[in-house]
Amino acid sequence: MKELIAEGKIAHWGVSEADEEYIRRAHAVCPITAIQNRYSMMARHYEKLFPVLEELGIGFVAFSPIANGFLSGKYGKDSHFDKRVDYRSAMPQFTDDAIDENQQLLDLLRTIAEQKNATCAQISLAWMLSKKPYLSAIPGTRKIERLKENFEACEIELSQEEIKRIDQKLNEIPMSAVFGVSSKKVEE
Repeated sequence: MKELIAEGKIAHWGVSEADEEYIRRAHAVCPITAIQNRYSMMARHYEKLFPVLEELGIGFVAFSPIANGFLSGKYGKDSHFDKRVDYRSAMPQFTDDAIDENQQLLDLLRTIAEQKNATCAQISLAWMLSKKPYLSAIPGTRKIERLKENFEACEIELSQEEIKRIDQKLNEIPMSAVFGVSSKKVEE
C-alpha cells in the first residue's frame, strides 16, 4: 500500500475487522486512513479502539450499524427470512428467544424515537454518528425509502448527555448475541 501511495495509484487505505495490535503494526508501515469494523448498539466491543484511533488520527467506518436491520425495530417473531436468499435467517438476533431478550433495547429505541420524532433505525444511526467525529456508518439497504430514512438520521441531534444516558442503558439492559460478535457487553 505504501508503494501504491508513493506511485500515486491510491490516495488512502484502510483495514477491516482490525484490532489494536494489527492497527498499530500496519500504521507503522503505512499510515491507515480508516478501519472498517462491525459496530452498533448491540456490538460495541470495538469502542476500546477509540483511544488508539484518536491517537493515530484514523477514522472508523462502521458496518452493520443497525445490526443487520434488527435495530430498526421492524422485525419480530412473525418475521421469517428465506434461508436460500437471506442470511438473516441464521443470525442470532432474529430468533424468537432473541426478540424476547432484546425487548428492553427495542423499547429504549422506540421511546427515544418518539421523543425525537424519528424511527428506531434513525436513532441507532444518530447515536453512532454523535459518539465521535471520526465515526461514519454504512448501513445496507435494498429500498430507496430506507436509504432516505437512513440519510435523515444525520438531522437528528443527540447531546453528549443523551449519548451518555443511552450508553449507560446499553450497559445495563440484557441483549442477545448478534451476528459476528462473541461478546454482548462492552468491557469496562
